Amino acid sequence: MESAKQPSVRLRHILETIDGILLATKGMSQQELSNSFLAVRALERSIQIISEAAKELPADLRAEEPDVPWRDLIGIGNLLRHEYYRIRAADLWDILHRHLPLLRTAIVRLLADIGD
Repeated sequence: MESAKQPSVRLRHILETIDGILLATKGMSQQELSNSFLAVRALERSIQIISEAAKELPADLRAEEPDVPWRDLIGIGNLLRHEYYRIRAADLWDILHRHLPLLRTAIVRLLADIGD
């Protein structure tokens, strides 16, 4: 059984979470997303999972993808947990449609590099 602490497992968690939230929100407009309590909460939780998994990746592995804003990615998890009221719907939309697809590409490359 694989340990959840292994980088490959963390990377797969990130990938599965990105794929899941992209699928769950596919075709939704920004207004539809903003008006859906469940979709917003699912997106927030997905971002928290991605943030936590990214935090646990070894620094040298994160360094292989220097274009990923790892510090911001890790930091948003704390923001969602402790200062959730500061996150605007437009921020979530931007993360969903701009940042997560780019992160997905980087995660796929990292998984390929470590042979998973």
